[in-house]
Amino acid sequence: MDHLDEHDSDEMKAVPVSDGPAARLRKKRSKIWDEYRPIFVDGAIQSAECLYCHIHMSCRGADGQSNGTSHLWRHQKICRAKDGFGPSPLQQDADLPYVVNEVDPVDQILPDSLDDINLVTHSENSKFRSKVWKDFIPFYVGGRVQGADCVHCHKRLSADKGRSHLNRHTQTCPARNGNSMSHQKGVLFQSSVPNFKSRLQDELSPALTNGKVQIAEYANKFLKGSSGDRSPAGHHILALPAMDEMNSTEQNMTSAQTAAGISRKFDQEASYQELTKMIISLGYPLSIVEHEEVRRFAKSLNPTFNMASSIDIEEYSTLLFQKEKTDLKEKIALLSHRISLSASVWAPQGAEASVKYLCLAAHFIDSEWKLQRKIIKFGVFWSSPSSLERMIHFKEACVGDSDSGPFYVIQEAIRDWNLDQKHFSLTSVSAVRNNEDTSKVMEMLTQGKCIPIRGELYNVACVDDVLNSIVSKGQLVLHHVGNILEKFIQAQMSSSLTRQQLLEVVAHMGLKCPQEDAKWWHKIYFRLEVFVHWKKAYPSEELLSAEDTKIVEPACRILRAFYRAVEVISGPVCSTANIYFNELWKVRTTLQEEASSDHTELANMVWVMQEAFNEYWQNSYVWLSIPVVLDPRFKITFIEFRLKRAFGTDAEKYVSTVRDTIRELFHEYCGSLEKSGVDTSTCEARDVEFDGFDSDSLEDWDEHLNAQTRSQLLTELDNYLEDGLVPRKDDFDILNWWMSNSTKYPTLSIMARDVLAMPASAVNCEAALSSEGNTIHKQWSTLSIKTIEALVCTRDWMK
Repeated sequence: MDHLDEHDSDEMKAVPVSDGPAARLRKKRSKIWDEYRPIFVDGAIQSAECLYCHIHMSCRGADGQSNGTSHLWRHQKICRAKDGFGPSPLQQDADLPYVVNEVDPVDQILPDSLDDINLVTHSENSKFRSKVWKDFIPFYVGGRVQGADCVHCHKRLSADKGRSHLNRHTQTCPARNGNSMSHQKGVLFQSSVPNFKSRLQDELSPALTNGKVQIAEYANKFLKGSSGDRSPAGHHILALPAMDEMNSTEQNMTSAQTAAGISRKFDQEASYQELTKMIISLGYPLSIVEHEEVRRFAKSLNPTFNMASSIDIEEYSTLLFQKEKTDLKEKIALLSHRISLSASVWAPQGAEASVKYLCLAAHFIDSEWKLQRKIIKFGVFWSSPSSLERMIHFKEACVGDSDSGPFYVIQEAIRDWNLDQKHFSLTSVSAVRNNEDTSKVMEMLTQGKCIPIRGELYNVACVDDVLNSIVSKGQLVLHHVGNILEKFIQAQMSSSLTRQQLLEVVAHMGLKCPQEDAKWWHKIYFRLEVFVHWKKAYPSEELLSAEDTKIVEPACRILRAFYRAVEVISGPVCSTANIYFNELWKVRTTLQEEASSDHTELANMVWVMQEAFNEYWQNSYVWLSIPVVLDPRFKITFIEFRLKRAFGTDAEKYVSTVRDTIRELFHEYCGSLEKSGVDTSTCEARDVEFDGFDSDSLEDWDEHLNAQTRSQLLTELDNYLEDGLVPRKDDFDILNWWMSNSTKYPTLSIMARDVLAMPASAVNCEAALSSEGNTIHKQWSTLSIKTIEALVCTRDWMK
């Protein structure tokens, strides 16, 4: 039975008297308060501190009312410190070093919120009847026991699911059994220093306002201390906002992580590096670090942080670029296969630029058979030397003709990245492809036999450029369609009801709305899709005249084919080269179907588009077909089927060209293997000659082996083409298939690795559909070309 006098008052109010805490007790004082020290908040008792073990017990329930003193009586029955098992008063000895174990003081503040502590029930306190609690101190969260701290080694164990593991710990605890842990020289554990916790809680208690930990200023008192304090220097005390919705594990982890983060020494260099990475990845101007608002914000986070200047960020950017470049060069150097390049033209944002840049990206399949695209070079494509203003503000204007242009940039990249014997193809936009310098690059590589089959697969036209030029052939008719759609949208936006219906149609389309700088035909196509979906949603309404409908819907089908081809080929996910043929075939088929339109203007537009497309097809069908032959789902049979439909009776010569090209390419890959074998044989023969033997007797044997090797290699290609087709599946991974079959087709898999990495586009989808193309922030364009290269390349590598 609890020792509780029912006439004793457990409610103590603060009254305006000056006789001390004892005078504040209202009515008859309970005897239990002889064992506790009351803690007042806003004039009312919020908790009670045991005078023996210094644990805090709540005196308020969740409703803010007093919860009585029954739990205080129960605690006194089981208080180990009162019975001599717990801590004893610390003997102040000037010669005794005062060192405390590394326990986060925040964990010693038992509740997160005094308002949130629930009254501990009798069933909860029944846990403390076990003898095991003589060796442990309970740890409360939310008014319930969640853990137990060993009084010997101070290890915290879970205590919410039984006590058997506590018993096992007492049997193996090294400190309890008298091992060296409890006798380390100069160390006093918690069981020896009760005043440490008491003094800590006394200092922190004023920071408890309305039951919440609000501020850490009282923790600073403990850190600084008075002249007589023996608190350990440099020990961090945190007072954090109560986290009501976190469980005990999350609270403990958060407390430990925060303490570790603050105690860690501040690293100025590491902060500069992280700041540089953030500026590069987000494309911010380097001068952002000199803005007063940014500096003030950084000081608010850490007053010891000295904000870098824009010059510092520029230097760190260059250092980061060199480090990342070295890593990437090592990765490329380890590749045993070839690399394709793509070249695009970039310009500064804003008004018409007097300088343009050439961006060179490498496309390759890495050692794990994953397709990669990395920018490796960024140089000046063209600059206007006559612009005085540009010369003053933009350092690129000082770049001479000898240091700019496609030839210089591509040649420099090949030399710098050691690609002279690893180059395969170049895909470029029209501005680069039609430049005279580009042909010089091809001549240089062809003469040095650096590219396969005399460069027939080298200078590839960027598909985005081709499709844009074909669409431009129908600009007059398509602008007429755009005007029709403009009137339709204005009519629908006149009332709030139809406006809401229009927005619902757009929401269900699943098509991204074009940006303000989108290409003109992209905007028209989007409005065409809105009209088509509106007509499906509201078929009874008369939207357009029959004459207008006759031209609007076919125009939508045509532009849809162009848009989807650009979206797939230039998408954010790198595509293997085997998909290009089919996407362009869809464009060809759509034009062929719409050519029979009875609308004269539309039919004329389609005819002009077909002429432009067929010209491109004649020049590109070979390189588009070879990756399809290396797709085990299609092979040469599919190409025969398609080209017969494309060229009719003349199809056989086109199919024959594809066959001859792929065999010639395969022979070159076989030749590289034979060459390595011949070199080895020659070296061996020379070694024999040095020993005094005649090597001529082995030449016929070498020729026999080489002929046998060629026959075996040719059989490899024939076996692949004659093997059955792989069933078509939506989740088919062509790179994974070649990786799995590289043992069966060793030479062909090397060739497939290079061919499938060929890009069809030199720009991403966003730039392909933008009227401005790829652009550089105008703040970056004021920097030197070397710094711009570092920023652009590093940003690409960080993605």
